Amino acid sequence: MQRIALGLSTLLLTAAIASANTPAPPQVPANVQGKDGVKAYLVTVVESCNVAAADLKAAATTYADLVKAAGSPAAAAQSESAKVADAIKKMRDAYQRLDSFGYEYVEGIVAGVPGLEKYDVELDSGLPKADATSPSDVVADVIVHAGPDTLDHQGSLNNFLIEPTVFGTNPKFIDGAAVLPGMGTNAVGLPKPQLAVALADYAIDGYGRLLKDSKAWQPTDKDCFQAVYNMTPTLADYFDEWKETKKTGAAPGGRFVAVSRVSDMRGIMSSVQLTWDGLMTDVKAKDPALAESVTRGYGQILTFINTVDTRDQQKPLTIEAIDALGSQAKDKADKLTAQTQQAAALLGVTVDAK
Repeated sequence: MQRIALGLSTLLLTAAIASANTPAPPQVPANVQGKDGVKAYLVTVVESCNVAAADLKAAATTYADLVKAAGSPAAAAQSESAKVADAIKKMRDAYQRLDSFGYEYVEGIVAGVPGLEKYDVELDSGLPKADATSPSDVVADVIVHAGPDTLDHQGSLNNFLIEPTVFGTNPKFIDGAAVLPGMGTNAVGLPKPQLAVALADYAIDGYGRLLKDSKAWQPTDKDCFQAVYNMTPTLADYFDEWKETKKTGAAPGGRFVAVSRVSDMRGIMSSVQLTWDGLMTDVKAKDPALAESVTRGYGQILTFINTVDTRDQQKPLTIEAIDALGSQAKDKADKLTAQTQQAAALLGVTVDAK
């Protein structure tokens, strides 16, 4: 069965995308009450991530119990196909609520605030040790023990580990494949059951720690300006990652298949915009024109992302078109980054590049 799964890697990617149901994203407030409003939003979304982590554990445990009773993932998929399909669907739904429609909507805050950014490396953006080729590459310090398997510094929890496990897109993390009811006509990668449970346990611990530190965070102007200054220019990077998925169906390691990377852009930039909103009133008191320009700029970026998404849904964009759009995104983000630096200076804050 494992041999078949490896031979059908492209079909598994297609099945993973086709069978995914999209949960609703979190509500991003239209207005926030200063920096305390930024913190309140962060805590609310991270709390939802903790709920999703618990749901992931419940679904993974159900799946593992089915496999244990049947003797193997392949046997469970044959004897209890509907229950196996339901468990995998629930794991995927929980992952999407944990990451695509959870963490991604606060990444602009977590990854930009000095006291919280370690969680971004651990949970979402850190590279596998084997992929780190320069001193600037940041490796995720994640080790997961799962029965006979140990994942030692193989990348961040969300994208490198959980996603390719529950969506069956990394052959190292699955044990065979099967056609399952309600999940399309192609073979679906069957997650290694002990790994699925162990990753859920790690998510419960990791997001629990993030929630604790988010509640303890006392946001300052410096924190928030650091977030908008460092996270705004990352927009162009997401276009490069989106392009990878367009070429082969997934980024290396089976990443970014749960939703389009454009959806992640929307979440990240929404949280950056919200962080700016928490600063805007104080900046407006010093320079109304600059505050208005920055506010308008973030609105334009969100509109740009939504327009790109609509175009791609109407007719899939080519690699060349994505390159051109990525260049436009960089120009918009670079202009805004310079303006946020000016705004910080008005409030006596010096921002530092990562």
